[in-house]
Amino acid sequence: MTAIPARFAANVGETIKNLPVPDKEEPHNAVLRACSDLWSWPQADTHEMDETVRVITTSAAIAHYVILMGPDPHLWVFATTV
Repeated sequence: MTAIPARFAANVGETIKNLPVPDKEEPHNAVLRACSDLWSWPQADTHEMDETVRVITTSAAIAHYVILMGPDPHLWVFATTV
């Protein structure tokens, strides 16, 4: 599968944008990894039936995304904690 784009909730984009410059690179690279390999990060909750909700964990941030397939496939990064 080829890489698909990621879209960010406004609050997530602001949070990542406000990280110190050195800390932005790791979450950025992690999202790029998720875009090229949708299943590269573990499920957000292994007890949930929905395998499309995933969690990215880096030293700078934790982000949750969902894989949205269909006519316009993309990742929706909907939450982050720094």
